[in-house]
Amino acid sequence: MAKSECGTVRLLCVSALVFTAALFHCVLGGLIREPKWGHLKELHAAIKLCSKPLLTGTKSNFSLGKSLEVSIQYNTRSMKTVQKFDSSEEWQEFREFIPSFDDTDLRTNELLEHTNITKDSSDYLWYTLRVEADSPDSQQTLKVDSLAHAMHAFVNGLYAGSAHGTYKEKGFSLENNITLRNGINNISLLSVMVGLPDSGAFLERRVAGLRRVRIQDEDFSAQPWGYKVGLSGEQSQIFLDNGSSNVQWSRLGDSSQPLTWYKTQFDAPPGDDPIALNLGSMGKGAVWVNGWGIGRYWVSFLTPTGEPSQKWYNVPRSFLKPTENLLVILEEETGSPVGISLDSVSISKTCGQVSESHYPLVASWMSAKKQRASRTKNKSRRPKVRLSCPTNKNISKILFASFGTPSGDCQSYAVGMCHSPNSRAIVEHACLGRAKCVIPISNRNFRGDPCPFVTKTLLVDAQCT
Repeated sequence: MAKSECGTVRLLCVSALVFTAALFHCVLGGLIREPKWGHLKELHAAIKLCSKPLLTGTKSNFSLGKSLEVSIQYNTRSMKTVQKFDSSEEWQEFREFIPSFDDTDLRTNELLEHTNITKDSSDYLWYTLRVEADSPDSQQTLKVDSLAHAMHAFVNGLYAGSAHGTYKEKGFSLENNITLRNGINNISLLSVMVGLPDSGAFLERRVAGLRRVRIQDEDFSAQPWGYKVGLSGEQSQIFLDNGSSNVQWSRLGDSSQPLTWYKTQFDAPPGDDPIALNLGSMGKGAVWVNGWGIGRYWVSFLTPTGEPSQKWYNVPRSFLKPTENLLVILEEETGSPVGISLDSVSISKTCGQVSESHYPLVASWMSAKKQRASRTKNKSRRPKVRLSCPTNKNISKILFASFGTPSGDCQSYAVGMCHSPNSRAIVEHACLGRAKCVIPISNRNFRGDPCPFVTKTLLVDAQCT
């Protein structure tokens, strides 16, 4: 089991099928991501200030209409590869045992619900079936309906296909052609969950696992089924040093096979920067470092833009030894471990974009009654851009600064129709060589009004080294 840390996913926990949402609410790898961190800080303060009216009254739902504008702040992290695992000689593999009906102890004449059998001891549950065919190399169609998160099918120990659901469509079906040999055939179906639901109405009525299995037009749902919880690699704990030595590892093969365990060793990279595994070459599975669960990954499950929702997985340095760290990966699909790299993570930029029309810090609302002098009050409540670099880094260069009507955001920007020529000089004087700085937004601070009667914005992008 892995400890539950911010940015580190505990492998066996009650959690809804959400991949990276939690990472936006914490300091990933110890790094503060501006301006997102500052925005969330203000959001939390505002919600806390308004908690009484928010929690009073009755709930009502209403439509925002078709015009909905969303502002996105992009990543300011930089990833630098410190080690590549691109040599096949560095890797060893262990192919997961595919159980048959004879390898099971629990047997019934029905399809049982997934989570009632696993009891959250594993994500995986094998459903096994014996099918007799009376002709050699008989071509049949396997049809499986499931309410799990994913499923892998094997016929006589050979891979026969996979399928998975989506966030909106919980149920899914697998329909593939299979070849049955003359005599007894073993059908092994691996039902997979990615955590368990932890919220929502009628939680106790939710079910998972296989619901119906057909071969051609014959329904096998009420036939004798055998069940096996978990994978053999899990039971042997091959992600631990002791467990790893209890199985027979082999050299990395030329082609990837589904349900394969991979292992290698690496030394801890020098420095104190957070590090992360780049699993962009993998498909779906789980990762362990020195026996600590780094988390489940599902890189092959792409977003509507065609990109994985996450491919970097944080490795806390507290998990590492100076040398000979054990990296073990369970790959359910056909990912390639030689494409994995260990990357160092650093914040290379800090950015801020604040308008004259923006509200001041929430903290100033709460302390306003305690401030006596109106000048002090107005000054403290004036909108400001706040820039901050990570620990042991300072602002070394102002990449962009414009007080006026700059266009764009922190990822892409340009000077607008209105621009103060003093923008860069004022910001450089306030920020260069410092770990953090504050720039008030006022005509006086920028030595003049570049465009009277126009609401002005200050956008600053700075480099941290």
